Amino acid sequence: MLIPDRAPSELSEELRQRVLTPYKSHSRYVHRAVLSQCGNGASPHTATPATWIRLDAECGFEEPCYIEATGHFNAVEFNITFNQMLYLAMAEAVRRRLIPELSHWSLDDFFRAQLPDVLIADYQARFRRPMTARHYRGWVSFVDVQTRPQRKLLLLQTRAGCSTDAGGECSADATIALVNWQPA
Repeated sequence: MLIPDRAPSELSEELRQRVLTPYKSHSRYVHRAVLSQCGNGASPHTATPATWIRLDAECGFEEPCYIEATGHFNAVEFNITFNQMLYLAMAEAVRRRLIPELSHWSLDDFFRAQLPDVLIADYQARFRRPMTARHYRGWVSFVDVQTRPQRKLLLLQTRAGCSTDAGGECSADATIALVNWQPA
């Protein structure tokens, strides 16, 4: 049985850089992140030994990486931010062995799976108030973990959001599928 590591810890710059390597330098929106595990390590949503993990991040960018500046933070930018926070949270959770279903993974296993095997299966975003992109806070939380060993599939239920000091706000619920997953 894993003992939960609940102390919040800032992700190292070395890990952040490695996780964000697939992104072009001008599209690395997450600049700093802290990961924490809440409660006793068990998901509040099921009786299975899932984990409850949250990453909080400082984010921002001067210009969008794919379009002329629109003057507001949009859905594509939120999805890029979500992806980066998700990858950072997964890497740090694997490093600290916080997810029992991935406790047999090394960081090298995560990096081999990061792009080909971590997929967004369902994604629903909501924009409550307009946001600017120069500086914003983001968060992603792993709400539940489900396994489908016969299909080599692990599902992470996540929630995420971004906000600004001026009241801008957006949020999303997403199901992440880790394909080609093998139990320990």
